[in-house]
Amino acid sequence: MDTKTIDYCLLESCDSVETFLKSQFHSSGNKLKKYFSKSFLNRRLNEKNTLVLPLNFVNDGQINPNYIGLDLKILYEDEEFFVFEKNPNQHIHPLTYDEADNCLSWLRLHRPEILQVNLDNYDRGLLYRLDYETSGVVVYAKMTSTYKILRESFNELVKEKIYKCWVEGECLQSLDLKHSFTSSETKGKKILVAASGVHEKVGELHVKPIRYDQLLRRTLIEVTLKTGLRHQIRAQMAHVGFPLAGDLLYGGKAARRLYLHAWRYRLSFESKDYVFESEPNEFEGL
Repeated sequence: MDTKTIDYCLLESCDSVETFLKSQFHSSGNKLKKYFSKSFLNRRLNEKNTLVLPLNFVNDGQINPNYIGLDLKILYEDEEFFVFEKNPNQHIHPLTYDEADNCLSWLRLHRPEILQVNLDNYDRGLLYRLDYETSGVVVYAKMTSTYKILRESFNELVKEKIYKCWVEGECLQSLDLKHSFTSSETKGKKILVAASGVHEKVGELHVKPIRYDQLLRRTLIEVTLKTGLRHQIRAQMAHVGFPLAGDLLYGGKAARRLYLHAWRYRLSFESKDYVFESEPNEFEGL
């Protein structure tokens, strides 16, 4: 049998596949449309018929415990937060059950009890997302109440977001960048700086040079995010002539990885100031 399907043998007849699935799996119409054609849903089922269903449908919303990937480094934990360091080239959460190369599958394997947050969505207690290529600090809320408060007031409660990256060329001075962007959210597509006067989305960040590598002709910089748009650092740095190393999409040169790392997050919660910072690693040494 295909490992990505499950066979169901019916004990009694049913007017349609749709009726059976709604009664047995409490599925909404939208969920059924996501997985099945209208003709399939309208089929009549007789006693002892076998119904073959995709495993992704049967386990929709569940996190796969068969983790594929490197271990995650735990940075901090208390009653409210679980903070870890995401590896580069790793998905932060799945979109379907059969995806096992993501951070939440690691949590399902090692800490399944803290996944009982925001159960209607695959991102569970993640307070923000990092792109597949990006490494660094990830803050996960362990309680639903904590998650709701922080998600609803994220921009006010998160006081500092600092990333480190290697960019092509010699970046000699600090920069304050503010650009308008096109609104495209198509996966895998570039976010472009918009024409003058267009303000669909505005990205702001501060750039601080750390050191220049003469051999590779790259500069290590700290970027403080004042907003949080998709691909913002990558797009803005490329626009001013300093694409990230390894970022082929935005004009960077080939490298072992895309050199973007979430280094530090500082947030305020219930009158307490939290600072979550990545441990020193090989990132700064290229």
